[in-house]
Amino acid sequence: MAKENKDYIIPILKENSLFNEISDEQLHAYTKISTVKQWPKNTCLLDGDGTLYNFYIIISGKLKLYYYNKSKDRKITLFLLVKHDAFDVSQLLNFSHHKVYYETLTNANILTTNSLLLKRWMADNPEFYKSLLQYTLCKLKDLEAYVSSASIDDTSTKLARLLINNVNHSSNQIENINNLPHKELAQLIGTTRAVLNRQIQVFKKEGIIDIKKKTIEITNMNLLLDKLNNH
Repeated sequence: MAKENKDYIIPILKENSLFNEISDEQLHAYTKISTVKQWPKNTCLLDGDGTLYNFYIIISGKLKLYYYNKSKDRKITLFLLVKHDAFDVSQLLNFSHHKVYYETLTNANILTTNSLLLKRWMADNPEFYKSLLQYTLCKLKDLEAYVSSASIDDTSTKLARLLINNVNHSSNQIENINNLPHKELAQLIGTTRAVLNRQIQVFKKEGIIDIKKKTIEITNMNLLLDKLNNH
């Protein structure tokens, strides 16, 4: 059987901050211990079981990392994971097991690496370990902001922050969360779809956003910033 040609992965890894200080030779070594997996939309990893033995880097597509309360049948999305994001860092760094779930929101290509093989590779590439810690700290900072917002902010402020955090300020176009169902957007700010829909209608009436072909467009950035700054 012919070996998979993974040369196209090298330029993608070079764009990833996790590999900023890794040589081309070691990037090739990384691809040799890794496999590109294609995960269809709605692929799930339950209880983090799949992350006990593998480390994943997103090459393309979107996933959500969420917590599920079975007794209340409620989901809260903790992170939206996109190209260059990695998981599960906690297992790789030998942190305690945590009960979270992963689900693809689109078709996704995932670079999959066995954790034991990766740890051996990391022994020769300590720079990766440093980058991984920096990546983890950034995610913890994002989680801190999310928890603070979920506890204090009203829905208007939460929605404004979600839009601003995902806007390309050079084009005023929403990225990453565009084309996601309102149910998924609601879980990103810890509310229900009905509550989110009402707030979206308020933003539309106030001239802050418009929705065309299920895509949210910001029509008045100043008004949107006011929602965030005046909470």
